[in-house]
Amino acid sequence: MVLPLVLLLSVATAQVDPWDEDAVEEHDEDRDRILVSAWGGNAWETGTRGGGSFPLAGGEIAYAFDSIDVGLAGYGYRLPDEANPWTPVVLLRAINRFDTGSGLEATFGFGLGAARPDDWEAWFQVALGFRLDLGPAFVGGELSFEQFDVLRLAGGVGVKF
Repeated sequence: MVLPLVLLLSVATAQVDPWDEDAVEEHDEDRDRILVSAWGGNAWETGTRGGGSFPLAGGEIAYAFDSIDVGLAGYGYRLPDEANPWTPVVLLRAINRFDTGSGLEATFGFGLGAARPDDWEAWFQVALGFRLDLGPAFVGGELSFEQFDVLRLAGGVGVKF
């Protein structure tokens, strides 16, 4: 009779904390939050602006939250029939990541910003892609639809800090 009472009192007085705050803080501090990546690829005009394909190159810096990256991207598009040989594009991007297992993530993102083919004008981007985690580095790819009926296929490499 004494043993069950002692066990009952020890369980009742024990402090049970399902959240170990130190472990949570350590996990958040260890997570890489800054992403820097370089992108390159090709794009095609699917509309009536003359068609054809053109190269693109750029970079991006982003901050990674739990499942969303928010960043600033800058690209150079070599749009045909424009005054400048390279058209600068600057976008504020939000990328939602979906973990598919074994280091592969699917991505879906939106970008809003501006480009300067002849004069500055609004630019948008809707992108589907993937990211393969390789430790502190990653590789990725995107297929996006953008302003001027541009369909973009790009690949990228990056690092996490």
